[in-house]
Amino acid sequence: MKKMVNGFRPLLLCSLMLTCTVTFAAAHPPKSGYKGEELVPIQVASPGYFDVIGAVSISKVHAGNGYLGVTSSETDTLKQTNSSNWNSWGGQFGAGYVYFLGNAQRYSDCWQWFPMLEPEVNLYYDDYKNKGDVLLFGDPALNDATYNMPIHSTRLMLDAALTIVSKREYSTYVIAGIGDAWNRVGYSDSANGSAPCITNLNLSNHSSSHFVWEVGAGVAYAFNETAGLSFEYLYTDFGRIQTSSNGNTGTSTPLFSPASFNLHTQALLLGLHLSVG
Repeated sequence: MKKMVNGFRPLLLCSLMLTCTVTFAAAHPPKSGYKGEELVPIQVASPGYFDVIGAVSISKVHAGNGYLGVTSSETDTLKQTNSSNWNSWGGQFGAGYVYFLGNAQRYSDCWQWFPMLEPEVNLYYDDYKNKGDVLLFGDPALNDATYNMPIHSTRLMLDAALTIVSKREYSTYVIAGIGDAWNRVGYSDSANGSAPCITNLNLSNHSSSHFVWEVGAGVAYAFNETAGLSFEYLYTDFGRIQTSSNGNTGTSTPLFSPASFNLHTQALLLGLHLSVG
């Protein structure tokens, strides 16, 4: 009897091992692309890739009114007149990395919601135009001069673009970011016609850096896995900028106080995207 029991022990041990193996396999299906016996493909997210971005832009500038202290007794109002003009050109160069969220696919015949997130580092350069009327002593009746204030801006931004929905080669996205801008501001004004008693001002360039933030949205189309296009709207807030108080002011003393503006811009960008990896 003892020998029979000892003979069953290997058989019992093998049965237990087979049972444990089957149980583990059922709880942990193979990752070979199939589910159980139905041979249904397991969908996994597409691999990420690097995105190199180049774009051209056209912008309009909103600076509002500024105030220029010519002397301690004279403060002129600078009234912007070109806030509705899309006449400032610029460009963008940047790079990002596209992450696919959940089980999202790079190209799918189904609508995919929030399939991709792309952190980006972008460098922008813009030549902004700010023009308007000079109201002497802030009086609209003394509108006898105009000013020109070009702004050359370079900004480095850390952005994040989130795709809202995509289908096949088409997608829409939102973008937001923060960064720093280096602005060089010039200023000059001149009399309208033969207005008497107007001294033309030509101030030196004033350079400064500012914290900036931006938000926007866009649409994208992929030609293939290598190249694509995007069309984007971008709003950027530069904070407060100002002119210099030194230059050719018609006197030997600088201005009593420089002009300052709250600057923000709206831009339309046409971008080319090249995928790497």
